[in-house]
Amino acid sequence: MNVQELYPTLGLNAEVLGITANSKRVKKNFIFVAIKGNKHNGKKYIHEALENGACLIVTDQMVLKNYNHIRVRNAKREYIRLLQAFYHYQHDIYTVGITGTDGKTTTANILNQIFDVAKSSAYIGTNGISYLKKNIKTKHTTPTPDLFYEAYNVLRKHHINDLVMEVSSEGILDGRIERLEFDGAIFTNLSHEHLNTHKTMENYFKTKAKLFEGLKKNGLAVINSDDFYASEVASYTKARVVTYGIDTGMYQAKNIKLGLLNSEFDVYFKGLFLEHFKLPLFGKFNIYNALAAIAYASELGIDLKYIKEGIETLLPIDGRFMHFKNKNNITGIVDFAHTPNALENLLRNIREFKKGKIISILGAQGEKDKSKRAKMGSIATDLSDITIFTSEDPKHENLFGILYDLTENLKDKEYYMTLSRKEAITLATKLAEPNDIIVITGKGNETSEQIYDYHFKHNDYTLLKNALDA
Repeated sequence: MNVQELYPTLGLNAEVLGITANSKRVKKNFIFVAIKGNKHNGKKYIHEALENGACLIVTDQMVLKNYNHIRVRNAKREYIRLLQAFYHYQHDIYTVGITGTDGKTTTANILNQIFDVAKSSAYIGTNGISYLKKNIKTKHTTPTPDLFYEAYNVLRKHHINDLVMEVSSEGILDGRIERLEFDGAIFTNLSHEHLNTHKTMENYFKTKAKLFEGLKKNGLAVINSDDFYASEVASYTKARVVTYGIDTGMYQAKNIKLGLLNSEFDVYFKGLFLEHFKLPLFGKFNIYNALAAIAYASELGIDLKYIKEGIETLLPIDGRFMHFKNKNNITGIVDFAHTPNALENLLRNIREFKKGKIISILGAQGEKDKSKRAKMGSIATDLSDITIFTSEDPKHENLFGILYDLTENLKDKEYYMTLSRKEAITLATKLAEPNDIIVITGKGNETSEQIYDYHFKHNDYTLLKNALDA
């Protein structure tokens, strides 16, 4: 593609080999779009982009005129237009967006597995980009537009039929899904999270609702009717609405049997028995996630045998309820749970199966929603026998301040505190006795921890397993 195809009046004859808003990704003959974000202003990186070989700078800000550039009204929207033109974007992959505070990753993985059994499917979300048994790690739950359209183009070349995509509120707010067409969407739930960005729950909800506003009349909206915001979500969409839940919903899970390693339940549709399922995942909250995927797939007319196979052959989901038991009968559990709702659901479900003590290790990520920290501290100490507060990617925020936020309401409760996450894990293994359960939350299977600008190698699961095995 030539620059003249994108900007006929510019008079610049140059072959375009790529488009990005990340100056570090710029190579020879790339277009660099300088976008002003909340934390960084792309204008500051124009010089780096030019040094890396950018042939044109696109921006909505005033810039020097000694290099090829064009000024547009809205750089974010122009960025999407350029990427769609460069990658010849056509809506030829059936695309489902999944949003909610908790459960996005698990629901997306389950639905992707069902789709993949029936046809061929791809997943984009917290755990990266997955297709045809390949996996590429990404930084954001909803990737930046350049990565998304590059990936979408690859999926088209491999003739992928379906795409299941996690859609975060921050991704919506940042304009990453603008002009992207969704055939359907799933709403899992909404609870306290991201108020550092959205300020109020109402703003948070309205951001999530934009995914459903964009659905067409022939689209499909699958909504958790047990959630407080269900009816409001439904009011925001023109698409056909289908509900699911345990207490209410068109699709309901009944006769639930929970185990530490798996769950069983019957699915009813409008009161009529549909199928019995065995889910290789722990907890009532995961029955909600599975039910969302079952409802969506059923509404598309996918044969029940494929849905059942997709559910019952589900592979472990990276960073979600990773567990093991050592020779002394001590159970280790590592889970991503990083919101008050997710933490409470996890610990309440574990309490139903515990024979010994629950030892919890948690922190709170720096530069994120501070208002949830005290709630999480109270939940952990209320539902655990021993609680250890520690570091969890403090970034540029003062770790002592984070620990204070977590413990400010715990005046009459006992707990441990350490600045080192590794030390917290070591302490937990020393305190643990046979039949105890050690639960580490917040990071899942992440392989590093960020303190200021430094990234240190760290993996909760590996450290816990090694410590218990020793």
